[in-house]
Amino acid sequence: MIIDYTAVIIAYRQPALLAAVMNRLASQTLLPREVLVVDNGGTLSAADMAAMPLSDRVRLIERPDNPGYAVAANQARGTASEAVLVLTHDADFDDALAAELCDALAAHPTAGAAAPVLRWSSDPERVFSAGGYLTAGGRGGHLTAPRAAQPYPVDWVDGAIVMYRTSALDGIGWISEDYFLYFEDVDTAWRMRRAGHETLVVPSALARQQPGAHPMYLGIRNMTLFARTAGIPPLRQAGAVLRRVAEESVGGLLRGRAPHPIQAWRGWRDGRRGVTGKPEDRS
Repeated sequence: MIIDYTAVIIAYRQPALLAAVMNRLASQTLLPREVLVVDNGGTLSAADMAAMPLSDRVRLIERPDNPGYAVAANQARGTASEAVLVLTHDADFDDALAAELCDALAAHPTAGAAAPVLRWSSDPERVFSAGGYLTAGGRGGHLTAPRAAQPYPVDWVDGAIVMYRTSALDGIGWISEDYFLYFEDVDTAWRMRRAGHETLVVPSALARQQPGAHPMYLGIRNMTLFARTAGIPPLRQAGAVLRRVAEESVGGLLRGRAPHPIQAWRGWRDGRRGVTGKPEDRS
């Protein structure tokens, strides 16, 4: 049984959200060995941490340059814990979450990651992600209903709330820092699968999140970067990109938003060129 984990919370300029996540962690039936709060906004202090639950096991890591999800999650590299629970600062989860995910990893020795079914915070009856699928062209999508009542394998899971087996992360060199904001979770699960580790969704683990819109540039760039990594043929990947841009543009128009074909083209171009990391024009 896995009974030892480190929690990593990726915080960005919203201390009230961070405080709520800390309270949820403190209410877990299985407490973390250590909590790493990675401050990607540069707005937190040691005094802020001292006023929160679990302050005796919190370590604040300041990254005001906002290097992104992967750099923050990789701060746990070298931990002695058997598992790492990565949480974004808007994660909402029930008291048994950590225990449920640890139990799933323990029951499936080949599993490298386990995650809950995510529901919308604004509409808790509605499923946002019951795991992810990956198309032949390298496009990731979310399942909107659980496939089974018991833990089941998927192509990838949303990075908002995910428990990784530390040894599985060690085996793939941890989370790739080539991406920024999106596709780290797809890439990590893909590389784990190639190393012999499946990714699981645990339907009994209850959690919620409110996803935001993806900037077209980063969505397309990161998708194209992944296609290079996965060896997807350029024509097949370009077709997947065109379909995604068309669908998202139509959806945006129906909601009163202008399409962004130039951003999509720039993303595809930069992905093909191998441009990685945080874009210079983002704060």
